[in-house]
Amino acid sequence: MNRSYLIFMLGSALITAGVHYLLANHMKKRGLLAALTFVFGIVLGTVCARLMYCLICYQDVLMDGLQETLFSDSMECVSYYGGMMGVILGAALAAKCTGNKPMAALNAYAPAGALMAAMARFAEYFLYQSDGLCVGRIIEEEAFQFFPLAVGKAYSEDYTEWSLAVFMLCGVAYLIVFLVSLNRFKEKKFIRTLFYLCLPQIILESLRNYNRLTWTQFVRVEQLMCMVCLEVILVLYGVWAGKETKNRFLPAIVGLLCAGLFVGIEFALDKTNLPHAFTYAVMAAGLCVLGWMEHIGFKNTVRS
Repeated sequence: MNRSYLIFMLGSALITAGVHYLLANHMKKRGLLAALTFVFGIVLGTVCARLMYCLICYQDVLMDGLQETLFSDSMECVSYYGGMMGVILGAALAAKCTGNKPMAALNAYAPAGALMAAMARFAEYFLYQSDGLCVGRIIEEEAFQFFPLAVGKAYSEDYTEWSLAVFMLCGVAYLIVFLVSLNRFKEKKFIRTLFYLCLPQIILESLRNYNRLTWTQFVRVEQLMCMVCLEVILVLYGVWAGKETKNRFLPAIVGLLCAGLFVGIEFALDKTNLPHAFTYAVMAAGLCVLGWMEHIGFKNTVRS
């Protein structure tokens, strides 16, 4: 296990706990709530990250052995979004233990959770240095060979290989979500924060060069998980809007169309010679449409 990664993650979790304590000023036993969220988040986040990997890559697990996989120290054998699910579960469990309503506690925790998500992405710098994970394509243009856009790995005194620092792009995106959640989201803070944490990952996951969490060499599972989460939230907005709201499921329908678009783009990236700049521009446009649909869906719930 990478010691620098563990130290960075522990420090990030402690900072997140402090931010959570400050944000939870209207919650019961907020000190205990922040402490339990910290402990439960570490335990359940670690367990769920490994279990989710086992579910996704069950064929590899059967080949390598369940016990060997569960107790492996390789960071290839974890799911980032499985870990996120564990942290969310830990925050809800901490709420129950302190007499708080789980959704109210999750709303209070949402900005701190987004900060933790960003820090966890930045921590992947240490995984690249040791294992070469969490990066995108090799960058040959010298003008773009600089940190934080790219990271270099020296193979000799004369040769350094530079790769797109996807983990840094993820971390910056999540920091923006943290600031927006902290300053702009007033209602349904947890749901909205979760939506915008998943949204950029559709394109960022596509930029990654290597990922074991892939089915049939084509379907990036965590990208799929994020899209499913986005669609579920849009459907929930339609349900919460009430029957009297016109076109209340329009955002969910557009979300499905965007999902189809993204599948087509991934196919084009893998099987055609279309310029990547064009395909990623189309994907980015689709993400903007999804963000617009979230805004419409949320407004429908507020008016109802």
